[in-house]
Amino acid sequence: MKKRVAILVGVPTPYRDPLFERMAKSTDYDIQALYCCDHQMDQGWRLSAPLYPARFLKNLAPAGWDGRQLIGSINPGLRRELRAFRPDAVIVYGYATATMLLAILWASIHRIPVLMRSDSNLLDEEGKPPLALAVKGLFMRWLTSRVSGFLSVGTLNSRYWLRYGAKPERIFLARYAVDNEYFRSQAARYRACRQQIRDENGWRQRYLLLFVGRLAGEKGVDMLIEGVRRISKVRADIGLLIVGEGPERKSLEKRAQNLPQVFFLGFHDWNQLPRFYAVADLFVLPSVREPWGLVINEAMASGLPVLATRKVGAAQDLIIEGESGYLVPENDAEAMASAIDRACQSEERLRTMGEVAQQLIESWNYGATLNGFHQALAYCLGSKVA
Repeated sequence: MKKRVAILVGVPTPYRDPLFERMAKSTDYDIQALYCCDHQMDQGWRLSAPLYPARFLKNLAPAGWDGRQLIGSINPGLRRELRAFRPDAVIVYGYATATMLLAILWASIHRIPVLMRSDSNLLDEEGKPPLALAVKGLFMRWLTSRVSGFLSVGTLNSRYWLRYGAKPERIFLARYAVDNEYFRSQAARYRACRQQIRDENGWRQRYLLLFVGRLAGEKGVDMLIEGVRRISKVRADIGLLIVGEGPERKSLEKRAQNLPQVFFLGFHDWNQLPRFYAVADLFVLPSVREPWGLVINEAMASGLPVLATRKVGAAQDLIIEGESGYLVPENDAEAMASAIDRACQSEERLRTMGEVAQQLIESWNYGATLNGFHQALAYCLGSKVA
């Protein structure tokens, strides 16, 4: 008899849908995805109706607070949905909203195993006041005592849960992934006409850097632009494509107004991104805060090496210095300029690094993610039956 698994998620995204579709085809589990919100603020993804069982909960959070800390999701209808579905296990994506905490408490009261999925890591805690960290430590140990298993997205996430009291045997690697085959094949298709695409858009620099993401302060795009400004004083063969929208766009455009080699291309949906990955030579993620950074997975699957700051969670697992990419300190424009200069010395070298990156990312796929989910569920449900 199939076990019933409820999955509580903040908002729908194009990255989770393929995983949930695969889970829905399982011969071992019946799933029910419960969404706290039907969209993410400031995110223009165009998503079709889910191809797996899903329900969207009414959110009573204040207007403009969708998905934000604690009161960003207030979904009192969650208990009714859980009672109706009668899950054998509950997977919770995060712990920072009232609804997520309600789900954990409900499952604890009903002695139902809870699996935690988040991308948190300790890098974000550097420099925080000791008192704030002490208070968080108390909360986190309460939380970990009520979670049966942790679905780790990678190395730094595993260390995070260990730091807050999770037992090693309760941590299961369920790798963060994107549709590698889609990005590989689509980028290869566009790469066949990459020079034509460059010419048509006036991107005539020999080396093209690419940033994809929300134009917000934590992404560090201002530092990237400053790095490009510095390198432009000695080199005229490096351009930068910036794909994305956000509250910082106007200020970033003003910062780059005297840099004709910087191109703001606006928001493009996820299925349009392979075109940009194909024409670029190096992907750059200059974030000052980035728990993971799935765009790195996309870029590597598309055959691009990656330059990222040490604050990017994915870097620990996916960037091998000088082989699949480069690491630089955050908020250091001089280091960024130096790394760009070092990387853009040989087109052949960048292509070779892109091939290494593409090979490395192959094992970070939905099959590996699903395997981690299944291992965690088997562990928790087996413990419950016993």
